[in-house]
Amino acid sequence: MFFDTGSLLRRYVASVAILVAWSPFFADTHFSWAASPVADDDSSWMDNAELALKTARQGNKDLLLLFTGSDWCPPCQKLEEEVLGQEDFLNEARNQFVLVVFDFPQQKELLPRIKEQNQQWAERFGVNSYPTIILLDQQERPFAILGYQEGGVDVFLGLIGEQRQKRIRRDEFFDEAKGLEGDDRAIQLDKALSEMDQDIANLYYEKSVKEIVDIDREDKLGLRTKWNAEADAEMRKIILTDIITVSRLEKPQRAVEFIDEVLVAISFTAPQRLQIYQIKLNLYRKMNDRAGMDAVLDLMIAMDELTETTRERLMVKKALSLVGTGRPDEAMEMLDNALANGQGKLYLWLAKGQLLDAQDRFDDAIKAFDQGIVQARINPDLLIELVGSKADSLVAKGDPLSAIRELDNFADDQQMPGDLRGIALLHKAMIMRETDRRRQARLAENRAIEVAGSPEQRGEMQKLVERLRKKFGE
Repeated sequence: MFFDTGSLLRRYVASVAILVAWSPFFADTHFSWAASPVADDDSSWMDNAELALKTARQGNKDLLLLFTGSDWCPPCQKLEEEVLGQEDFLNEARNQFVLVVFDFPQQKELLPRIKEQNQQWAERFGVNSYPTIILLDQQERPFAILGYQEGGVDVFLGLIGEQRQKRIRRDEFFDEAKGLEGDDRAIQLDKALSEMDQDIANLYYEKSVKEIVDIDREDKLGLRTKWNAEADAEMRKIILTDIITVSRLEKPQRAVEFIDEVLVAISFTAPQRLQIYQIKLNLYRKMNDRAGMDAVLDLMIAMDELTETTRERLMVKKALSLVGTGRPDEAMEMLDNALANGQGKLYLWLAKGQLLDAQDRFDDAIKAFDQGIVQARINPDLLIELVGSKADSLVAKGDPLSAIRELDNFADDQQMPGDLRGIALLHKAMIMRETDRRRQARLAENRAIEVAGSPEQRGEMQKLVERLRKKFGE
């Protein structure tokens, strides 16, 4: 899918002209306000575009188009005074370029036909800032867009000479592509277009860009991404919106079929694929299709682009799905298989412990939590979950004192964040209240507020304490 990129070039032209043209003006405001060096009587510059094109083709030259405000634009006058009106520039530039001026004066009137022509050509290339210089080939295709350049004649001649050499290399690559097919042709076309700014290539060489994208449809060469990334990104957003709409309005089975068709045809980013798989998972859940749910979760887990933490969380999601559909043994088997391979996997130890706890296998649950706790020192957020879950299993086993000791050990650890230490103390307070030790519970709650850390965290902890006390009728 291709979109109108005309606005991109217009923004490019505007930014180039403003940034490179006006900054020198503000740095040095001394100008000669004499008549423009490219005035009407300067035979080096043509003001008839059609005649200039004919002259360029006859002389096998490129065209240098100057869009200027000769009697009102200071950077335009500075460029003309320093470079464009100098004999050294004119003598050299005329060897390779036909020079064409499109003037937009405010203090003099142009012939109506010239005024109309200048406006048409400015609109054609999206010019709205001055000076703007466009280098054009004989087929009327831009290959460079420039503005004011400091450094005088030599610097400017070097710049346009460099751009012309890029145009020559571009055409050589185009010629080499003529006898080729498939990937070889796409590579040569890419080399040709890469000699120019990509915005120019996308706007004025759309046929070649489309051919590259069509050849590299699967992005094996990385050229589809290079030349169609913006259009592809916009297309993916539109299609993702369509998927969401279809999943809400169509029957689940039809929505799944639509998603499968889209996934075959379109390459999505990893976050987008995860979002689409989640939509598909919800549809299978609506249909009570356990096999479909398992297959989607397996696809999500197998994605190469995932971080290990995301992969673990997806495995936990699958374990919960298996339990939720009456298959706790399969969930446990999946977790055991995953935990048998390597260190870490703290989310999986937490999930295994919680699954065992739900089965009233408290001793086994505590062992699982301990496996995670040993490895979780560098992850305080996960460590507090493991410690809290172990404490719950100890209470369920009938050993609240051991549960309190676990929570106290965490709360006393100065290396742990204050807000998490406060959470451990609130957990301790709840156990104490449930075992009818209210005075000790209130002490734990007060300490939770003290250790919370920042004033904001203490304020939040105070609210939690008040909510807890209200729950227990205080």
